[in-house]
Amino acid sequence: MASLFKRSTKPGSPWYATFMETLPGGRTKKKTVSTRTPDHATAKQVLAKLLSDDAAKHFGIIDPLADRIQKESARTVESHLIDYRAKLEAAGRTEKHIKQTEGYINEFAEYANCSCVGDFTADSANRWAAGLKRDGMAARTISGRLTAIKAFSKWLTGSEKLNRDPFVSVVKPNSEADRRHTRRMLLPDEWAWLMHATSLAGEFRGMPANERQLLYRLCVQTGLRAKEVRSLGRGSFHLEGKNPFVKVIAGESKNRRASHQTIDASLANELRSHLANKMPGATAFALPSKWDMAKMIRADLEVARFLWIKETDDADERAKREKSLFLTPKNEAGEELDFHALRHTCGAWLAARGVQPKVIQSVMRHSSITMTMDRYGHLIEGAEAAAVVANADMTAVPAMLAATGTDGTCFPFVSNGDAAACMPGATGCELSPCSDSPTAKKPGRFPYKKMQPDAAPCGSMRHGADSTPRRIRTFDLRIRSPLLYPAELWALRFSDSLTWGWIVPMGRFEFVASLPMGAMGNAVKSFGPGKHGLVRLTAWASPRASCWPERAGRCPRG
Repeated sequence: MASLFKRSTKPGSPWYATFMETLPGGRTKKKTVSTRTPDHATAKQVLAKLLSDDAAKHFGIIDPLADRIQKESARTVESHLIDYRAKLEAAGRTEKHIKQTEGYINEFAEYANCSCVGDFTADSANRWAAGLKRDGMAARTISGRLTAIKAFSKWLTGSEKLNRDPFVSVVKPNSEADRRHTRRMLLPDEWAWLMHATSLAGEFRGMPANERQLLYRLCVQTGLRAKEVRSLGRGSFHLEGKNPFVKVIAGESKNRRASHQTIDASLANELRSHLANKMPGATAFALPSKWDMAKMIRADLEVARFLWIKETDDADERAKREKSLFLTPKNEAGEELDFHALRHTCGAWLAARGVQPKVIQSVMRHSSITMTMDRYGHLIEGAEAAAVVANADMTAVPAMLAATGTDGTCFPFVSNGDAAACMPGATGCELSPCSDSPTAKKPGRFPYKKMQPDAAPCGSMRHGADSTPRRIRTFDLRIRSPLLYPAELWALRFSDSLTWGWIVPMGRFEFVASLPMGAMGNAVKSFGPGKHGLVRLTAWASPRASCWPERAGRCPRG
């Protein structure tokens, strides 16, 4: 039985409804819910709605999935974050990433006053992003926050906790258009001075100078990040063999994939000497804290600049060097140098040396070639010009070729008496439409130049020679068109006594049937009104060989 009751006698306390909920399989369960209203009449309407919905679910009128999504969307954001944390942990995300993601989601929920995930809207996310931009936050930072809430809503939709993604229309700002911190690469001359200065400097936070030299060279050759270098041990270096390399395990790599970064033989020999006295489980480098990594390389850079300025004895040159930004942490473009700039130097130098972008992507371990080109594409100096020059040979007009029947230089037929398509000296065409032919300019006549059967150069192109006449590569009927095969076989039987022939249209194709002398009447009777004209005997090998269908003339026997 369904009933209403109050749990408190205080004024304004809500009514509670009790009814028997029908479960799958026909079982029932007592359920009590609050109507959230102190009015008895309204509470009765709520109870009636609950009973109606329960009956509709029992008889399949209400979709159980839609009902479950509705219940999940009414849960609080905090309760869903518990499940979302479990999903991130199962995916192998770091604790730092998980906490940061939870912080961004709670920050948005507090701003939008969302008590449950069903309150998420695209408008509230856009207002949140606009407010962060007005507060002076960089586009990349805003993009990180939007990425967190968009990933959360996508998971809610995929887990059937929301019926649609509320943030699918939210667009992240362009990080490249509002970049606040840009790293610069070391110039080759700066690198030489840095190596020289580091060899003369003392320890920094317990790290010797020679060890810092090896560290800098390793990072420039491999593009390793500071966290990846910190994880390296003696067993991470494989220095024997033809191609020595450094192995980075998947758990310490940013993309969560193991990688082998190749190094040169000279650096491998020095690393072998450096690691010889270390225990197997010891770290490769005695690095300072992560907060001092940038200070370390900037301190060595400062020593290098001091030595560079003091190197000259000329007063004017020294004054000029003091005003320059050579070997300074920030260059003319406002780009700054920190420890991660060694990785940027690796990719920039590869690009400047003309290495293929796909190879640079492999060395830098970028997720896509787009990221590689966005970072280093502008450093491939003259790449576009070099590509155009390299392609010039392909686009150049070739020298005049002899007509072989395949390059279109000797077209076997002309229209309106125009014979300009024939090139002087062409071969392979016994009846060539040449401009100097006496019949070329006579209307109604086919502009063919008469040649003797044994005349060069067409003598070598006659039937039975290396190539068939009239633009056909082969006269072997076995590899010719099957539709023409029967007619051409029939024509071959009379080839010794043939003088005239007919070209007849058949759908998309036309075939040439050569006929013996005296068989003209039979040909007209067989072909009927479809005949188009007389053709040369040597034209039997080609469906469109010797005569233009609309204009055919009497041709001499070859």
